[in-house]
Amino acid sequence: MTQTMQSQVQWLIATDLDGTLLDHFTYSHGAADSTLHALEAAGIPVILNSSKTRDEMLSLRQSLHNRHPFIVENGSAIFIPQGYFPRKPEHAREESGYWIVEPGAARRDILDFLHRDRASHGATYLNFAAASPAEIVAATGLTLAEAEKANQRDYSEPLLWLGDEAQKLAFIARANAAGFATLQGGRFLHVIGQTDKGAATTLLKKLYQHTSNRECRLIASGDGPNDLDMLKAADIAVLVRSPAHPLPRLANHRDLIISRETGPQGWAEAIRQIFSRQAQHLE
Repeated sequence: MTQTMQSQVQWLIATDLDGTLLDHFTYSHGAADSTLHALEAAGIPVILNSSKTRDEMLSLRQSLHNRHPFIVENGSAIFIPQGYFPRKPEHAREESGYWIVEPGAARRDILDFLHRDRASHGATYLNFAAASPAEIVAATGLTLAEAEKANQRDYSEPLLWLGDEAQKLAFIARANAAGFATLQGGRFLHVIGQTDKGAATTLLKKLYQHTSNRECRLIASGDGPNDLDMLKAADIAVLVRSPAHPLPRLANHRDLIISRETGPQGWAEAIRQIFSRQAQHLE
């Protein structure tokens, strides 16, 4: 990476996990490891931004050797290692070595809504709180231990939709009327608070900018509809091709890259293309 470009811009990379940095079928990140190592050496934070829970993300951060802030449950909470920034962010609370900013809703409030809605309209879905670990394993392909972590949620509830599209649209309307939002991920419809991956990423970018004398610029990467808000908020958006579903439509973005390869191989390809274009070579 050239010193000139280093001094002008502080790059940040926010990335989805499943199907983007992790392989859709195997959950491997091996194809991206050398690029991740080069980014860390260059001082470019990779911010994990996923529908996954805190416990899932902590395990993945360890596997990825990632020490940076991360965003859980589709923008519902931002976890910042204590001391990462010079000062604790406003409205953050402290827990287990993290400053936690929570723009989302509590899971218990979401489950209360689902209980009331199910009583009136029935359940045309399987939600995690009502599912057995074996049912979560069957729906996700996770191991039993991973499924248990995936169900330890604080801010959202994934629904495996079993009804038709008209029923889904009616449910979404009821959720919105109750003050919640929904996001369609690669496998699940997520019920969350009035937040999204883009809003949380923008908030975190502002925290970086407050502590940097360089312009902070954002690269965001994803492969599904629930990544679109994050991609729209980015200076450079990366759509990573999936072997399992078509790319979501991202119209009129000022700087959009679509990978040739899928999953972590496509992610690494696109990131290296960006920094080659910026004359910041990742060695």
